[in-house]
Amino acid sequence: MVLDKGIARKSIATSVVLAIGVSLSASAQFGGEPPDLYTPEPGARDLKSVLFNWPWHMGMLRGIEEHELMVSLEYRAEGTIQVDGQACAIAPFEDAAREGELGTSGYRISANYQEPGYRTRIECALPNGQTYSNIEVVSGEYAWDEDIPGAGLVPGEGTATPNPDALNDRLIRFWASPLGAPKAALAGAGIPLRRVWRDPGGLLEEGPSSIGETSVTWDGDTPVVSFPIPGVDGATAVARLDDRFMAESVVVTNGRDTHQFTYSDYDDHNNPLHRIEVYTAGRMTESKNGEVLRDLNTIQTETGSVYVVLPVPSSVGPATEAVAMYGTDQQAPVLDSTVPTPRLADGKPDLTGNWSNPGKFFIWRYGSRRCAPTQLEGCSTMWNQNIDFTFEAASRFGPNRPIYRPEHWDEVIYLDMWTNLYDPIMTCQPMGIPRQGAPGRIFHTERDITLLYGRGGDGGGGYSDFRVIGTDGREVDERRLIQTKYTGHSVGHWDGDTLVIESVGFTPLTWLARGGFFHSEDMKVTERFTRQGDQMLYEVTVEDPEVLLHPWEQNPMLMTTGRGGLNSNGLVGTERGNCQQIVLDDIATQYRH
Repeated sequence: MVLDKGIARKSIATSVVLAIGVSLSASAQFGGEPPDLYTPEPGARDLKSVLFNWPWHMGMLRGIEEHELMVSLEYRAEGTIQVDGQACAIAPFEDAAREGELGTSGYRISANYQEPGYRTRIECALPNGQTYSNIEVVSGEYAWDEDIPGAGLVPGEGTATPNPDALNDRLIRFWASPLGAPKAALAGAGIPLRRVWRDPGGLLEEGPSSIGETSVTWDGDTPVVSFPIPGVDGATAVARLDDRFMAESVVVTNGRDTHQFTYSDYDDHNNPLHRIEVYTAGRMTESKNGEVLRDLNTIQTETGSVYVVLPVPSSVGPATEAVAMYGTDQQAPVLDSTVPTPRLADGKPDLTGNWSNPGKFFIWRYGSRRCAPTQLEGCSTMWNQNIDFTFEAASRFGPNRPIYRPEHWDEVIYLDMWTNLYDPIMTCQPMGIPRQGAPGRIFHTERDITLLYGRGGDGGGGYSDFRVIGTDGREVDERRLIQTKYTGHSVGHWDGDTLVIESVGFTPLTWLARGGFFHSEDMKVTERFTRQGDQMLYEVTVEDPEVLLHPWEQNPMLMTTGRGGLNSNGLVGTERGNCQQIVLDDIATQYRH
């Protein structure tokens, strides 16, 4: 990610795909006119209109339905902070070793709004010339300090020191921030923070000035919104919005303490290669009980679903539970078919069939949408579609992301920011396992199973063909592992009525998913196929201790059998196309596919 650099010419690899037929699963993501969208009446003063205008003008409502999809933030600033009553001048950013790296010095915030919290890396100079360095973290109900990012997550690597006394102040700073405050106000109005589709245009009642614990009053033509601070009992925020519905101040009262935040100079502060018009303040000042604690000038941001994770180390809280895979709009898939399950001669379920997935999790309706009031003159709906892919890609949006070891966090961001250069499918590599997803057609015998793919390229040129896997529980021949494969070396066995396929020996030339989610050649993938009647549950677990902190369980997929996986030629999904890599030296953009 190019932070703190001007426009840099970069060779961008793209892939051109010519394919016959379009898969039903892919085409369902595209097309169609935007639905009837809510538009506040000019001069409307009810709470719904204000809570819609606020994130809408900020550029936080994305996608064809204009959901609130702003889920993470990378932020850099210069200025001063208070350390033990002394002004500490933030160290200047030092150029990274290679173009696009984030670097470590200065003042950097990595925030996640789905699993609420942030990590702030601070390096500044005290008046006596000494350097102050610390990493402040808050995640959920825990606050701690680190000597290195992700300290304590890997045994023997860094020290994480609990700091519970800082919890409330850090949560207040988080939820009173320019991007956090509208989310907190929506939460106070009853839209859960974990809701997948946070659509203020469709979820709130029109008319009242108060909904739940959030309310609006007017000071002349200035809307003043009051709302609680999530996670801090009794803390109340009052935000004054400017004439573009952006917070110019947020005052938080928590017991005897008063926190005041002032904001100005709103703009798209992303690097010039990735301007996507999410606005944040260029100047931010924070005071507590009248004492200025932080006076910051924004250097650069990245606002497009960038990779930020905040697992709690064991020295701070109990063992981190697995991240819930579902938002409040979505439930785990359940096998509930009452149709008899076909079986092979040996009594095992016969998985043969054409399989489709009409309800895949976290796939938005990509397509054109209207421009927000604050977007650039000349904005078009097609332009919006291009920049919205950054927000809408299912694997980027989360919340179920693979948790990498801390030393790889910035690498994931770097790869994602240069997706169109580094994503393997943009250089015509097959998608591989598990990225290619579930098969579209299965042929099953008592000795083996044949899985056919080819139903789309995940926004690029990657296509896979088929796999033939033995199901008699044989072991992988160690001699075969000398050569890695896109789909690995696979064997199958039965766990009751569930077919389990274990695969090892992967080439590292593939990714787990969009978002820079790379893997090593030591990755192991376990797939589970459970059929009940005309339904099948497809589950995937990825193990890769070299790069992941713990196994990653993908969102399970419920598939149905029929002709849903066929195209008009009777072939599964999209037929294999022709992919050609083209490298253009004169393109300077980080718009991601």
